[in-house]
Amino acid sequence: MKKIIKYVLISIGAIIILIASQFFIIRKLDRNFEESQEIGLKTTNQKPFKLPSTFLDGARFMVKLPLPSKDTLLAYCDTGGGISMLMPSLKDHPEIAPMVKKGLVKGLMPIDYVLLPNLLGNKEFPEPTTTPNFILRKPFSMVKEPYLVIPSLNEALQQKIDKMPRLDAFLGQGFFMGNAWTFDYPKQEVWVNTPIKSADSIKPNVLPLGFKKNSHGVAVYGHPSMSIEIDGAKIDVLFDTGASFVLSDKGKEYFNTEKNTLAGSFIAASIFDQWRTDHPDWKYYPESDGNQGIIEVPSVKVAGYEVGPVQFSRRPDRVWSEMMAQSMDKVVKGAIGGSLLKHFKIKIDYNSELVQFQKHNDSTLVEKL
Repeated sequence: MKKIIKYVLISIGAIIILIASQFFIIRKLDRNFEESQEIGLKTTNQKPFKLPSTFLDGARFMVKLPLPSKDTLLAYCDTGGGISMLMPSLKDHPEIAPMVKKGLVKGLMPIDYVLLPNLLGNKEFPEPTTTPNFILRKPFSMVKEPYLVIPSLNEALQQKIDKMPRLDAFLGQGFFMGNAWTFDYPKQEVWVNTPIKSADSIKPNVLPLGFKKNSHGVAVYGHPSMSIEIDGAKIDVLFDTGASFVLSDKGKEYFNTEKNTLAGSFIAASIFDQWRTDHPDWKYYPESDGNQGIIEVPSVKVAGYEVGPVQFSRRPDRVWSEMMAQSMDKVVKGAIGGSLLKHFKIKIDYNSELVQFQKHNDSTLVEKL
C-alpha cells in the first residue's frame, strides 16, 4: 500500500513539474515574441476593397464575413475591443464545426478556435493580425495564422449577445492592425487598403495616432490614442468604433427609442463631474447607460472641425488609468465612438499611424479613396 501511495505521489509531482515547466517555458516564449520584430506591419499593394457591411443607428457597423458556401456571418467591429472571436453558438454550425481546433492560452488554458483563411470564402477579405496580448499555441508552437477564438458562453457574454440584433462574430483591435481603413459613416461604407501618406501628416484634418510599442518600436497592441478638444481643453482619447450605451428603461425613455443599445462615447468620471459643475445647462440624462449618466456636449473640436452635440457616458477614472493604460501608449481620459464619429468619413492607417477626418460637405478636404 505504501508503495502505491509513493508511486501516486511521484506521479502527481511529475505532473505538477510538467505543468509548471510548460507554464514558465510558454511565458518565456511569449515574452520573446512580445519583444520581437515579428509583429511588424503588413505590407500590401492591394487595391481598395469595399467590405460588405451594415450600419447600426448610422453610427456603428458590422461587416459580413463570407463563408465558402456564400452564406455570411455578421461581425461587430470594435477598434477599442480585445480579441477577435466567433460566438459559441456557431461552434456546431455544419460548415464551421469541421474547422474547429483546440489551442492553449498561456500554455495551460484550452480554448477552441478557427483559422480565418479557412473560414473566409473571399480571399480579398482582410485578415486580423496575431497580437501578443492573446497568444495561442498548439502547445509549444505559436499559432501564427489569423484566427478567431470561440470562447465558452458565460453570463456576461450572453448579456452582450442578447442586446444585439444579431451577433455572429466580434472583431477587436487585432483585426484592424497592419491595415489602412476607411469608415464612411454618412455613406455607410467600410473600405480597406486605403492608406494615408506620411506626407499628409501636415494637413489640418490629419492627426497622429499613438500605440503601445515594444523596445523595437513595434506596436504590440492595436488600441489607437488621439486627441480632441472640449471646452478649451485637450483630451486624449481612445479611437473606439464599438463604444456603446446599454440603455436602461430611463435611457430608452430619454432618447425615445426601443433599442437596447446606441452608439456612444465615454469620458472619465472626474471630467464628467467637472462638466456637470461648470455647465449645468448641458443636457444630462441620469442612470441612462445602465446605472451611469450620459451628458450631451454641445461642441467637440477634432482635426480642424467642430461638431456636436456629442453624447458621453461616465466611466470611473480607473478604467483609463489602470485598465486601458495596459494596452495604450498613454493614459487617456475617454473614448470617442459613434456619437462623434458618425459625422465623418474617416481614414485610419495603422501603418503610418495617422487618422484623417473628412466632412462630405467640405469640398476643400474631401478626397477620393
